[in-house]
Amino acid sequence: MGTRVRGPEVSMVGTGTLETDVLSAVLDAYRAALHEEDLAETSRGHVSAAVRERLQVLRGELRESLRECASLPTAEIARRLRLLAEVDSRLHSIAEQDAESRLSELVRIHESLARLRELESPQQLMEAAPRELCRACGFTRAMISTVRGSHWVPQVLEVVDGADPDADARRQYLSGNRIQLAHMLLETEMVRRRIPVLMSHPSSDPRTYKPIVDAMESTSYVGAPIVPTDRTIGFFHADRYGQELPVSARDRDNLWVFAEHFGLLYERAVLVERMERQRTELRQVLSGVAEALDDLCAADINLARGEQAPESAHVPWVRETRSRIESLLTVREREVLELMADGSTNTQIAEVLIVSEGTVKSHVKRILRKLHVSNRAEAVARYLHLMARERRMART
Repeated sequence: MGTRVRGPEVSMVGTGTLETDVLSAVLDAYRAALHEEDLAETSRGHVSAAVRERLQVLRGELRESLRECASLPTAEIARRLRLLAEVDSRLHSIAEQDAESRLSELVRIHESLARLRELESPQQLMEAAPRELCRACGFTRAMISTVRGSHWVPQVLEVVDGADPDADARRQYLSGNRIQLAHMLLETEMVRRRIPVLMSHPSSDPRTYKPIVDAMESTSYVGAPIVPTDRTIGFFHADRYGQELPVSARDRDNLWVFAEHFGLLYERAVLVERMERQRTELRQVLSGVAEALDDLCAADINLARGEQAPESAHVPWVRETRSRIESLLTVREREVLELMADGSTNTQIAEVLIVSEGTVKSHVKRILRKLHVSNRAEAVARYLHLMARERRMART
């Protein structure tokens, strides 16, 4: 970022005749804007909207006062004009800083996403995303959560070194937490409307989940949904804990850009992982076909009269290369059935397979129908029976 023009110091304006409330307020707002501008430059943050708007309003009041000060001494009028010029310069400097930082922020987001693109699995992406989010946007804490049916579940909390001494205790608190997506909750709004949010007063806003707000001690935060297709599968939260500046609308917008692109990367990783699994299974099937054809070609030919040579008893036909379970169920349905056999509930299955509980229920219904059973216990018993029979056939 280039060198900013800071303008003359406020002390040059003079204080001997600044008795009016307007002039005192202008000076206070000017000092606050100057302070936040310095903070924004050092912490990669943004001057708060409240400070900026207040300075703009007071600039208008200062201009109005100049129209009514014809009776004041010339020196006093000159001081007020000088103060007005400094306020204009400060607002221009803030706008210039915003314009310069915007491009650098987008570049950092692009670089972080490029690093994430090099990762191979969805699990690696989830672990690395909060760290890259802090690195790209200047946040001190970032968290990624998943949506599981009617709950949201915190997964990974990243804290910049030294920003939060109680980071480990906060991670321990978040571990295993499942929060209901209740009506009017801010996270519920993110899931339904698929838009980012800016929370300026979380402790008093009725839409926030107070147990986590209190545990995290966050004074302001931003959030954005992760929507790779047409359904929200999770979201990011981030704040500037330990910094003087609160999060801003720009922080919210930057987080949204990051979350949108992360969703695409995550979808790509999931699809690649599924394709790899399908390719492995296809190779196994084709290997079985090749072995069956080799056995068929190498089988002995017997001269027989009045009866057909019992080829089926000795040659593994191609249709036998797929097991009974594989012929009945899809890959995903077999995964669900295996987890059911291990005693997993629908909620646990959803967490393992990274799908919603509704999707798991649909798979279970199809499994019951295909296996011609009426409940989960019968489905598991049927599955174990088929697996045992296949193992016996394999031994023979």
